[in-house]
Amino acid sequence: MRRPLINSAVLVLFFSGALFIRTQATPASESDAHLHLNHRTSHAGSILPTADTAAALLNATGRHGEWLRVPTGSTTLLTFAVYPDRADQAPVVIISENDRPMNDRMRAIADQVAAEGFIALVPDSLPGVSDEARLDAVRKHALAMPPANGTIATLTFSNRMTAAAGGTTETFDLTQNAWTDAVGFLNTRTHNQPVLVNLPPHDHGAVDLGAILQPQAPAQAPAGGQAARGQGAGRGGEPRPCQVGSMECKPPDYVANFNTAASTLARSPLRSEWVDINDGVRKLHTNIIYPVGTGRFPIVVVMQHATGLNDWMRAVGDQLAREGFLILAPDMHSGLGPNGGNFDSFEFPDDVNRANARISNDDMVRGYKAVREYGMKLPQASGKSASIGFCGGGTRSFNFATEIPDLSAAVVYYGAAPTAEAQLAKINAPVLALYGEIDARIMSTVPATVESMKKLGKSFETHVYPGATHAFLLYPHIGENGAATRDAWPRTVAFLKEHTK
Repeated sequence: MRRPLINSAVLVLFFSGALFIRTQATPASESDAHLHLNHRTSHAGSILPTADTAAALLNATGRHGEWLRVPTGSTTLLTFAVYPDRADQAPVVIISENDRPMNDRMRAIADQVAAEGFIALVPDSLPGVSDEARLDAVRKHALAMPPANGTIATLTFSNRMTAAAGGTTETFDLTQNAWTDAVGFLNTRTHNQPVLVNLPPHDHGAVDLGAILQPQAPAQAPAGGQAARGQGAGRGGEPRPCQVGSMECKPPDYVANFNTAASTLARSPLRSEWVDINDGVRKLHTNIIYPVGTGRFPIVVVMQHATGLNDWMRAVGDQLAREGFLILAPDMHSGLGPNGGNFDSFEFPDDVNRANARISNDDMVRGYKAVREYGMKLPQASGKSASIGFCGGGTRSFNFATEIPDLSAAVVYYGAAPTAEAQLAKINAPVLALYGEIDARIMSTVPATVESMKKLGKSFETHVYPGATHAFLLYPHIGENGAATRDAWPRTVAFLKEHTK
């Protein structure tokens, strides 16, 4: 991804947002909330985005947005979904603008609604389908969503905004004060009192936002006997090991975090190259990272999270290659960038997010299969193969095990499983799944998956880390994420080594 200069709007949003990043859960709506126009107001600090501020907000958010395809008659309705970072089920707010298709402002409003603890859904327009039919389809879908608690509200925009929940409707002006009132109305009518953990902005690769706040460790040990790279100075100047979750250095046996990924890649001793792999429809720009040595190595296909093949995803591959795996990390945004470019041609983080709507499940399956087949033919490949994925990539890794009968192992970080037992029945590979407790979107699917895998007699090892969030490996400095990382990463390496011997 191109690395543009940060404009002032993004900086303002980032630093104001940073004030609300907490290492422990805090309530978005207090029981002693202030009263304003007879409505409880929220303490979450959300804003009413305008057309001018929407893009900057979407480029700075740390919340999880994804694209859903909601069944609507004989077709599907593209719907943007944003999830709150909470451990329990949440009410849903459906957001739309009268007589207009989905746009950046509505998606930015959805992000702010999710900041208040709601699941926010923004359906697109659909030719020949009325607004009423669209909203009805999304309501039905929302009622079946595992992380939703069955309570549904709507927020509709025209020259004013109209909130409807609990059988009551109220209209508000398009001002910040009125937005606060509207949020208070929704909180009250849906009984929304969540405990939230606000994640920092995702490292989409456009700007290393973490580096703005924290310095990196020096590239090499300075003269005079000071601490070596990867270490900090203890009392008296003696070296001490770099700690998991440090924002200044990377422990040698752990994957980098969002703040140390770029420097890790810059200092890597490993050989890597880029190849274009034809999957029958398009060419996937793929990073291959070779472990040290002259033997044969098991291949691992690294499956990207929603924010693309950024520095952190490549750093995951780099760390696994240091452990003796031959890594293939395809760019699933290949050819989808400006002028047919790849991931690195996108200018802003939300450009990547919008491009995700153009990648179908068939695209993913076909692409990852082609990459694995290519890797298995490399002269350095041992004949064993595994997959590992994060977030959306974690879901893909689980699905991949249903598609590849001779896959040796699959690792799933905070990703969902296929819901159909017929799909799970196809799995032969052992699966390791690692979850953060504060991630209702994924955690709400886990019990059913555990039950189905047990019923089918599949090898399924799960670990749920108390107090850890979604993307805990990326943000090990938050709350209990460091403890989760200290257990999960060595467990991952051991699991892959055991099953790809």
